[in-house]
Amino acid sequence: MIAMKTKIQEKTSLLEALQGLSPDSSKNTLKTWIEHGRVTIDDKAPSSWRQELLPGQELKVGHRHSFAEEGIKILYEDEYLAVIDKPTKLLTVASLLENERTAHSILSNRLKRKVYPVHRLDRDTSGVMMFACTSDAQNRLKEQFAAHTIERVYYGVVEGFPSPSKGTWRSYLIEDDYYFVKSSTTGKLAVTHYEVTEKRGSLSLVKFTLETGKKNQIRVHSSEAGHPIVGDAKYGARIQRRRLCLHAHILGFYHPFRNKQMRFISPLPAMF
Repeated sequence: MIAMKTKIQEKTSLLEALQGLSPDSSKNTLKTWIEHGRVTIDDKAPSSWRQELLPGQELKVGHRHSFAEEGIKILYEDEYLAVIDKPTKLLTVASLLENERTAHSILSNRLKRKVYPVHRLDRDTSGVMMFACTSDAQNRLKEQFAAHTIERVYYGVVEGFPSPSKGTWRSYLIEDDYYFVKSSTTGKLAVTHYEVTEKRGSLSLVKFTLETGKKNQIRVHSSEAGHPIVGDAKYGARIQRRRLCLHAHILGFYHPFRNKQMRFISPLPAMF
């Protein structure tokens, strides 16, 4: 949810632009807004409060969010569901192999009640996702996923330049005994729409829109197209960074009981 926004008219610094939006706020307060992820520039997190802004860029300040443990930002919560911004390096739910702290357990502890998984993000993928707070809500939300009516937009930095620059990857995915996902003649249908939005040296920033949501879908399709996600050693990336460069940017759906459209945006990490 946006509290304030403005179009930059002339070259300035981020801190100066924020002071123009909120002249009664101290510099320390404005820096805290940046640190807490409330500030975005063209829907991307700033690299620092010293960042330079250029004419035409859009500066937004979101409403204050609450936080759970492990840096989980709570974007929305009511009696039926909770929407969070999951940081990288955090499991969504416990697995047979790993039973460490998860987004699911942290949220359950915070809400002091049972929380139901609806979908998942890979441990190393950051961004917006949701949980249900009742079994009925979980079932209704899962029905939307099954009907492919959920809006899911991701961004990733990939090696090379996908060609054509816009298209669709479609295949059947299977997972082997070593938890490696790949395309096959059998398995579950996975459909990924992609669009290159920016080229940077030998890398591309790519927008991914999911029609289906299978395990490791974007990572597998990108790798098999010859353009693995930067930082994804599992699927053949040569270029490594501090994290997997894949982020869940937009999640849109109908509220399971209030019959209204919900849409949440998680800013792209600064390193993207």
